[in-house]
Amino acid sequence: MGAKKLLEKLQKYLLTGEKRTNSARCEQIDLILNKLEKKEHKLRKKLDSEKDKGQRKRLGMELRILSLQRKKGKKRRKELEKKCK
Repeated sequence: MGAKKLLEKLQKYLLTGEKRTNSARCEQIDLILNKLEKKEHKLRKKLDSEKDKGQRKRLGMELRILSLQRKKGKKRRKELEKKCK
């Protein structure tokens, strides 16, 4: 699954997580955050091995976006932790 789709799913679960007390939502959020972390590691490796300047710039931007969104998701997940139990 692409990063864009993962980010969209994460946003959907985080928004509905506030309204529901279902722990399944929290598990889904955790799974998506783990997938995003794996994708971030792959992107870092790809960036390290890339030689083309333009491609490196694009990968760097994508990596920054992915990293910030994942951190934002982790922070939000901690806020929802009380409702997940």
